[in-house]
Amino acid sequence: MLNREGLFSTRVICTLKLARYLDKSGVIPQYNLQYLCYFLELNVEAKAHDALGDITVLEALFNRIYARFESDGVDDIENEMIRISQSPILLPRMPFGKHKGCLFSEIPPDYLSWLLGTDLDEDLKYTVQHHLGVTN
Repeated sequence: MLNREGLFSTRVICTLKLARYLDKSGVIPQYNLQYLCYFLELNVEAKAHDALGDITVLEALFNRIYARFESDGVDDIENEMIRISQSPILLPRMPFGKHKGCLFSEIPPDYLSWLLGTDLDEDLKYTVQHHLGVTN
């Protein structure tokens, strides 16, 4: 959204990437803000799909993620969050389609090969390539 407004930064922290990164076993079924708010029991007073409500949820989510990094003993949390935000993330579970919710390791390779020919976000493409043994 910032890029569309002509604002660019190389130091960005993406809570979506961080939530995906921390959920290595695929326990969280969805990663949209409102779902994470309920799933993680963030206990914030916020109206869904309202700018102020979204910011309130985002702040609570960021604080939860930051606390997790602290409890994991990460030394330079800010730079680690930025590093992760700039890197593709391995997804544990397929987020859509006929294999929705399946671990990627359970999805047939022919389906993954087909999927690779479609329009995928960075994390999904990285995950599919990883499971097919394809290097970029």
